[in-house]
Amino acid sequence: MFHGGVQTDDVLTVPADAAARAELLERLRLLATVDHPCVEPVGTAATGPDGTLRVPRGAGTATDLPTVLAVRSRCDVPEAAGIAVAVAQGLAALHSAGIVHGPPAAADVVVALDGRPRLRPRLACPEGAVAEADDVHGLALLVDSLVDPADSDAAVALRAALAPALAGDPRVRPEAGTLAARVDDAVPPVPVRLPEPAVLAAAVLGRGRGAERTADPGRRSRHRRARRPRTGPVPTARRRADLRPRPRRAGAVRRAGAWRTGLGVAGVAVVVAALVGVGLHVAGPAGPPSVVTAAEEPAPRGPVGAEPPGAEPQGTDAGDAEAEDDDLTLDRTDPAGAAAELTRRRAELLTGERAVEEVSLAGSAAHEADAALVARAEGDGTSVSGAELSVTSARTTSGPADGAAEVVVEYVVGPHEQVGQDGSTVQVPGGERQTAVLTLSWTADGWRVTDVA
Repeated sequence: MFHGGVQTDDVLTVPADAAARAELLERLRLLATVDHPCVEPVGTAATGPDGTLRVPRGAGTATDLPTVLAVRSRCDVPEAAGIAVAVAQGLAALHSAGIVHGPPAAADVVVALDGRPRLRPRLACPEGAVAEADDVHGLALLVDSLVDPADSDAAVALRAALAPALAGDPRVRPEAGTLAARVDDAVPPVPVRLPEPAVLAAAVLGRGRGAERTADPGRRSRHRRARRPRTGPVPTARRRADLRPRPRRAGAVRRAGAWRTGLGVAGVAVVVAALVGVGLHVAGPAGPPSVVTAAEEPAPRGPVGAEPPGAEPQGTDAGDAEAEDDDLTLDRTDPAGAAAELTRRRAELLTGERAVEEVSLAGSAAHEADAALVARAEGDGTSVSGAELSVTSARTTSGPADGAAEVVVEYVVGPHEQVGQDGSTVQVPGGERQTAVLTLSWTADGWRVTDVA
């Protein structure tokens, strides 16, 4: 998870059951009232035109704890103490507001650019009977798993402070605020030491969020009313992105400001994750969406005002016509194929091969976020090469009526390497399947992204 100063929205489907709906809305209302430095802010939920709830999440996060652990495996004891203190204080703030979080997992911890951890509260209500003591117990288990099992003096002191919270009897466990105070007294906490930005960026490419989100029973895939599928194979095209400077494509226009593809500033990992666009969706009771696929040989197509199918292209040579035929974004009837292509293009923004205007609609939230992220990417001589992005499926969940559509895209980033300025390399394994929900609008240039969730 990467925000890097850009606010994101989580999309939730309202439960059909009246009691569950009331419980969710009350939880969201209470979360929006929590104002604490150890809790990532949750904005006021708003109902979208499709009946879903869009919940703004706070900006300013550099990364999440699982990404840090993917690089470092474990934390130092003082860092683990810092996580324990911050998250315990965050839980105490939630408990004071009448909110039970559910046993925290690593994915519920985010880290700011300065290494300061905080709790990213779950929007979904916990399943089953969960009490505040379970939150405390879950946090203690998490912190205990972060440190090396070696019996250093600091580790012994930390585990002694955690011991009451690890007790099997909930009545013995301390309140969250008490746990924070005990850990703070036992081990002086320090911020989390973030890996080099380029290493974090490589870890994001090689690691998905699917595992953590799938493991959470309160978060499921969003479902829509089924649509009749079109025939044709699932678009599984793959694109190798060599994230090093290369010549620009002819005709590509960059308006977001010059930048180098070396990944250098602390927020650069933001670019890698947010440009590809990973989203969170909470399930409703409806059936699954149909898979809308792109045809193997797409029919002739063109933007608004283009010649009808079968007409000879005007003002283009054979090469231009062939390139246009290969552009899936120009088929108004196939938003799924366009979304697959636009997902690959979002990764190619990092190479300088694509301009933001080739991906997102100017003036939209997606365009604003992409332009800001690209503008922040300043090189330090480190690059990512050989990253192969495979789009495994694209499912249209609404549209393409009225020139708008929403498509769920699933993709995988394959193994690749990070190359340092001195020539040193870091091999990054392939990631797990990730999911993005793209909102598309039809323009004179074909389909473009207006929002990513």
